[in-house]
Amino acid sequence: MGRPKKEKPNHASGMYEVKMTIGHDFDGKLIRKSFYSSISKADARAKGEEYKINQGIFERTGEYLNKTPAFKKIALEFLDLKKGTIKNSTYEFTYYSPAIKFLIPYFGDREISLIRKNDIEIYLKKTKQNNDFSDETIRKHYICLNQIFKNAYQNGLISRNPCDGIKLPSTQKSTKRTYTPEETSMVLEYCRYHKYGLGVFLMLSYGISRSELLALSWDDIDFENALIEINHGVVEAKNPDTGKTELIIGAPKNQFRQRIIPIDDITLQLLNEQHINFPNSKYVIANHKGNVCSPSTWHERHYKTFMKDMHLYYLQFDIDVPELNPHELRHTRTSLWVNDDVNLYAVASVMGWADLKMLRKRYAHPDMEKIRSAITKK
Repeated sequence: MGRPKKEKPNHASGMYEVKMTIGHDFDGKLIRKSFYSSISKADARAKGEEYKINQGIFERTGEYLNKTPAFKKIALEFLDLKKGTIKNSTYEFTYYSPAIKFLIPYFGDREISLIRKNDIEIYLKKTKQNNDFSDETIRKHYICLNQIFKNAYQNGLISRNPCDGIKLPSTQKSTKRTYTPEETSMVLEYCRYHKYGLGVFLMLSYGISRSELLALSWDDIDFENALIEINHGVVEAKNPDTGKTELIIGAPKNQFRQRIIPIDDITLQLLNEQHINFPNSKYVIANHKGNVCSPSTWHERHYKTFMKDMHLYYLQFDIDVPELNPHELRHTRTSLWVNDDVNLYAVASVMGWADLKMLRKRYAHPDMEKIRSAITKK
């Protein structure tokens, strides 16, 4: 008699899943929990039974029957599972770096089942104070921690996720500077004569981000119809396999950031001059070899050089035009359009925004004189 066929995994992840009742809530309703195994349903069920025994002992004594793995072991297993399922840049900055540089050194060999909510809150507080991290960076640490403990819970290693119920402070948006219309005109004028001016001109004129700018190839420029197509972005991320930083050219953040931008005659002229001067380059803004330029190199060598030169040039005439960062150029362009009463749908289309409410809330800086004039007309 032949051996019976092995049952196929019944979960989308390729694992065997068994759902079991592990207790009752305060209203007497059954609490159900899934247990997983890569071996068989029987193995998953055995994990469930072990969990129930451990949970019962813990509720009576505050200790587990069996020693649970160290945080370090579970965190490294989680990173290995996460690798390759998301973009390398997201993996690097949201999971790998926080875990390797901070979480594992801090929690290390502590049993994962013995880490409590208070431990997580103390860690987040200390890390922010000792490293002066922004709220957004601390939020990434929390996201990584939450996912590690969630994975441990799903595998029956802990009875609850200690990250549940932790409230993080809302991310504080730093005040972004903008150019006035007059300053914008001066910067754009200076762009036409500076060797690194084209990139700044495109960002300030059309709100293109640094990532999108450096991914622009000549195939994205429609000279005949005066259009720029935004199809890609460039980011720097560490390859999780080699540990080396690589340039990744990929799709924009979302479907709205993939867009077509109509351009004017001056922009066409500047692009045409760039194409003539660098005929062998695939990219509009390239490195000295004609290849894609890394965002950090471009910022340090090209963008900062332009801003410093521009600032010093206008100081000769006692005009202090500030040096803004790349995102503040995008912020400037959107603010100018919104305050000039440009149709919000047109602004959203060019900027790659999906939410008009957020567009007005985040970028519009009310022109008080314009409002005063509008509401005081007799």
